[in-house]
Amino acid sequence: MSRAPVHPTLGANSFSCAHCEALADQHWFKVVPESFKKDTTPRLCTPEVAAKAKQTIAAQDDRDDDETDPKHQGLLDMLARFEKNEVTYFVNRCSSQSSWEMVNLHLSQCHSCKGFMVWVKDRIVYPAHEVALLPHDDMPANIKPDFIEAAEIVDKSPRSAAALLRLAIQKLMAHLGEGGDNLNACIANLVKKGLDRKVQQALDIVRVTGNNAVHPGELDLKDDQATAMQLFSLVNIIVQSTISASAQIEAMYASLPPGH
Repeated sequence: MSRAPVHPTLGANSFSCAHCEALADQHWFKVVPESFKKDTTPRLCTPEVAAKAKQTIAAQDDRDDDETDPKHQGLLDMLARFEKNEVTYFVNRCSSQSSWEMVNLHLSQCHSCKGFMVWVKDRIVYPAHEVALLPHDDMPANIKPDFIEAAEIVDKSPRSAAALLRLAIQKLMAHLGEGGDNLNACIANLVKKGLDRKVQQALDIVRVTGNNAVHPGELDLKDDQATAMQLFSLVNIIVQSTISASAQIEAMYASLPPGH
């Protein structure tokens, strides 16, 4: 099974970066707005503007015995970061601290590539990204379409994706020989057969089993992006723990020499 990317989730300590796609730790930042001074407006920093700024700094420093002016160093550092990613930061040590703080607007920074992602509520608005959510290689053919459809719509409708994934879990139970509509009983039987009990606990958390279980295929107003992402992982974990593990053991047994 190839390792599936980890979908970005607001507040998560690590996930697959929308820039470099590496699974990396993330640093989180709040956004603190500060008013422009009178008669100033936002400016767009483009590669052309950045190149011209570097040339200007270099020319000024050449006139000062080839030494970099300490006042220029912060700008040069920013321009170096800008060459790697056009959304970055500049430390203006002369500006006063603002008491404002934006709500539902956050930044995350990838520890690997140092690129920033801009979040509005629980969605990344920059950069444009598509993180593939892949079904386990051993997932039954009649369940993969539900998983793939859920992956295609999770960004737009986490509730619908979660409903499809609960339906996929119900189908998995039937594939594994656990008949009936009582998921609690089905999962309990799988635990007796070797499924990790922690999977049962996790399914309870996302309301698949337990007293507050949501019926397979039904929408739940409480479902959000985080719940849907947990369900993607749990479906693959159940396939790995049951279907794949059994197949791997059978393959190992079949490879033993005769008489052993």
